[in-house]
Amino acid sequence: MSFAVGARVIVLPLGRKQGVVVDAGRGGHYRVQVENTAVSCRENDLAAVPEARGKKRAHGEPPATATPATAVAVAAPRIDLHGLTVDEALARVVEAIDDALRRDADRLAIVHGKGSGRIRQALHRHLGTMTVVASFRLDPRNPGVTWVYF
Repeated sequence: MSFAVGARVIVLPLGRKQGVVVDAGRGGHYRVQVENTAVSCRENDLAAVPEARGKKRAHGEPPATATPATAVAVAAPRIDLHGLTVDEALARVVEAIDDALRRDADRLAIVHGKGSGRIRQALHRHLGTMTVVASFRLDPRNPGVTWVYF
């Protein structure tokens, strides 16, 4: 199934969040706007939004977006920013977050090092503007690592 620009879709790796196709590229690649963020997806990462049928859930029945009890926990991905400029580091972080979300990860470890703090400060400012980031914090055992939670 192919999706046209403007089609409403469900992005499966993002916990079945809904979005709108903003660009349909070649080879089954799409850009989808989910809330305030555009994500890159493959066609098999997307599903059509079902039409509302007005059917109510039975009492105690979990919502359709609930995670099945048999779901396997995904290991937290990690990215190392040592040796990069601030601009290069921020670009790599955006790519790593996009990749982590595609893999259905719930967090990401960003190793920025202790150093002068320029990358850490710029990283924290940037993370604060990203709507896909629920929260972030320095690792209490290693202040050269920031944990990002989705």
